[in-house]
Amino acid sequence: MKISEQYYIIKNNILFCIAVPLFIMMFIVIYQPLFYGEANALQLGWHEHVRFCLPVVCAIVLGVLILSRSLLCVAWVRHNLTRREWVLWQACEWVVGSLFVDLFLSLFLHLGFFALLPQVLITGFSIVIIPYVCYWLAIELIDRDGRLHQSESLIEELRRGAERNESGMVRFADEKGNVKLVVGAERVISLESAGNYITICYDDEGKLVRYSLRNTLKAMESLAGASGLVRCHRSFFVNLSHVRTLKRTPQGIYAEIGHPGVEDIPVSKSYASDMIRLFGN
Repeated sequence: MKISEQYYIIKNNILFCIAVPLFIMMFIVIYQPLFYGEANALQLGWHEHVRFCLPVVCAIVLGVLILSRSLLCVAWVRHNLTRREWVLWQACEWVVGSLFVDLFLSLFLHLGFFALLPQVLITGFSIVIIPYVCYWLAIELIDRDGRLHQSESLIEELRRGAERNESGMVRFADEKGNVKLVVGAERVISLESAGNYITICYDDEGKLVRYSLRNTLKAMESLAGASGLVRCHRSFFVNLSHVRTLKRTPQGIYAEIGHPGVEDIPVSKSYASDMIRLFGN
């Protein structure tokens, strides 16, 4: 089972990268001693240099998180992680962070790297498990609400379509073949590609709506052709019935859409002749 796309949103990952080091700092400041058990060289050294060690440890954790989350967002372009792979990624993230923290403490406090490692791993896990679990719960809640809202929107759209008894309904599906949006063909204004997503722009009783789903324009070619949409650019399909004029500018040819709020759509040279011919007809 694939994890939610909310895990890859840059804003969510930035907040997580900031929240974890802050939580670690607050936890250590509020809860003392940091290390359990009888006093030892690590505990004594830590308390003696806590004002220096604490910011450095938080900076190390921040650096590891930024690197890990950056790689995660890059990897998402090629592969959407399963829940098991996501848990493994988090475990590796925590272990790598603990290793760097252990390396710093062993060098600064002049203690053995492997002697400190078990205590650093256990202590680090005891602290970071709280923000990790909170982040997981928050993302799952956001994803659930998003899917619920999307389902309600789809149900409402289906109800409106049934009431209007429209012919030529277009069923837009995601990359897995799940139908996400059903809308009358004559109401679709344009399709725009943005990375792994397609934005469907359509008119809903005079209101402009933009709906995004995960798919590619290439997968939409047959559906778009059957629905009267014409390809005018490698990133755009347009419904000619919504095109007011075709105009040539120093930047190229653009299709002016007769709907307020819709920007002019570019027409590339490779599709210009077909667009002009079809628009003229």
